[in-house]
Amino acid sequence: MAIKRALKYPFKVGELEVKEISLRRPKTRDFIAVGDRPYGTVAADAALLSSLSGLPENAIDQIDIEDMAVLRHDLERVWNSYFTAAPYVENPTAEGPPAPPAPPAPPAAEETAESLSA
Repeated sequence: MAIKRALKYPFKVGELEVKEISLRRPKTRDFIAVGDRPYGTVAADAALLSSLSGLPENAIDQIDIEDMAVLRHDLERVWNSYFTAAPYVENPTAEGPPAPPAPPAPPAAEETAESLSA
């Protein structure tokens, strides 16, 4: 899953003008680079963006917020494509995994009245 995104508001890193950002297919190390930053925060997305794009985090800080909003949407797709998958099913069938058992039925009204009078 490689993503290339043109920036509406290019910026400079030293002498280099950044006009687009490319995100490569992630590896485990990219998610480790996020560290203890909570999922869904700008800090976590900035760390992941830095790791996937190769830009240093101090360059990520310079991205215009409008461009960052678009990039965060891309990053959300990256997170979700790897960490919100359906649970593993050992022997899947065409119908899918079996349904969980139904909860027990509530007692009938007569039973409830009898137990209250006892």
